[in-house]
Amino acid sequence: MGETGLTRSEERFIRWSFGTYSGHNPSLSDGIILPIWKSGPCCGRPRIPASIRGLVARGLLQVSEDEPPPRAYFTPTGIRAVRRMFIKPRFDTGQYIHLWREVESRAEME
Repeated sequence: MGETGLTRSEERFIRWSFGTYSGHNPSLSDGIILPIWKSGPCCGRPRIPASIRGLVARGLLQVSEDEPPPRAYFTPTGIRAVRRMFIKPRFDTGQYIHLWREVESRAEME
């Protein structure tokens, strides 16, 4: 983990999850949709990928099953970690300007 509190693989996962695809700008407040188990003893419960498990364990993401589909949402600590990720010199903020604006507006509210 660098100064962001996120590992490089976690940063890559966040860029992949929230990149602009087909003209759609996903929002951090929409969360990350989680797959669900289709069979077995965990049938119907969210299947939490390894890339998300570490973020949940460190308190950067929180899993919510309140309404379908289950999602993982960033906690305030997670939002701060994402904000620090944007400040890094090697990060291309131009491609993720929609997220930068969202993170900055949340920082102003705090």
